[in-house]
Amino acid sequence: MDWKRCLGQNILRLRRRRDWSQQTLAGEANLSLRYLAGIERGEENPSLETIVAISTALGTDPARLFDTKG
Repeated sequence: MDWKRCLGQNILRLRRRRDWSQQTLAGEANLSLRYLAGIERGEENPSLETIVAISTALGTDPARLFDTKG
């Protein structure tokens, strides 16, 4: 499995569960909207620091962002 695609799909799913826009999550995680969109599309290679910032903003454990079971 492509881990960047898995990561992006899980971020997208969790963001939508919160009914957040990309802009909202980007602001909460202190990321640019363009960068976050690239992560969700599986095009970016985020650092561990970025993954932790996103998971913190979403109120979840970083490991959950890599869950292949959805």
